[in-house]
Parts: sequence; structure tokens; C-alpha cells
Amino acid sequence: MSLIDLVRQLNDDSVCDRDGFPIIVIDGERLCSAEYADGLIGGQQVIGVAEGPDGVEILFSNGRAIPLTKPASGEPLVARPGMLPELRNLLINRTLEGFRHGEWVGDGMPPERHPIFALQFSGDEPLNDRTLDVGLRSVRRIRKTLRRDDGSKELTR
Repeated sequence: MSLIDLVRQLNDDSVCDRDGFPIIVIDGERLCSAEYADGLIGGQQVIGVAEGPDGVEILFSNGRAIPLTKPASGEPLVARPGMLPELRNLLINRTLEGFRHGEWVGDGMPPERHPIFALQFSGDEPLNDRTLDVGLRSVRRIRKTLRRDDGSKELTR
């Protein structure tokens, strides 16, 4: 960690003092984003990729799902034609191994800034090639999936 990062962390109550990850607020409670995500989906295997109520979502073996959002805007990622099969081929059977954080910085003056949260998956490729950047809204919207009586999955909050 650089000195600038340390000073920014010490003076910023929007980052977790234990690991420097962004703080998220869920039901009025301030939580470390990495600890929250790790407790819900950390170490889980990807069993599917689907188009859900909040756009494209990754489904995990423990019955949880995380919607994918654009890092710069936090808007839901909507599948373009052919995207879901590509994501399924890339992600199914991989394990969510860890998280990373950073900041998206725009070109304007002053530059617009947004925290980035990244999901790191298992695999033999270089780490950057198996890391998926999302907005913090993805972490806030991790949800439990429920099974309907007909066996199909229904995504709920």
C-alpha cells in the first residue's frame, strides 16, 4: 500500500479499516464489501449464468446469485446476443477465489470517480484474465435463489 493510499484510507470512512475495501450500506448497516461478499459467495462454484431481474447474473452452488453491473455507472449489465453462452463457457465450474478493489476514473475535469469491485475466479490463466470488474451495486444486490415447485429457479431478494 502506498502512503497516499494509507492517508486516503485513514481519512475516509467509506473504506473498511481492516482491508481498505469500500464500505457498503445494507439495511442501514455499514459493512465491508469484501467481508460481506465473501460470507455470501466466497469459495462457491459457478453453476450458471442467467438473465435475471437485474440483468445478467452469476448463479453459485450455494443458491446465491450476484447481478453483474457496469463498473463505471453501476447500471445492470444487459446481455447482448450471444453473451450468455460465452459467459457460461467462461465461468461455469470455476470457483470464486477472491476479490479485488480499485477505482474507475473518468476523463472529465475534475474526473468522475467510482469504486470498482472485482470478482476473481479459479483457472490457469493470468489473474487479470479471470477477474471480472463490477460496480458496488452488484455486491449490495447479492441474493438467494429459490426453487419453484416445478424445479426451476426463481430469483428473489
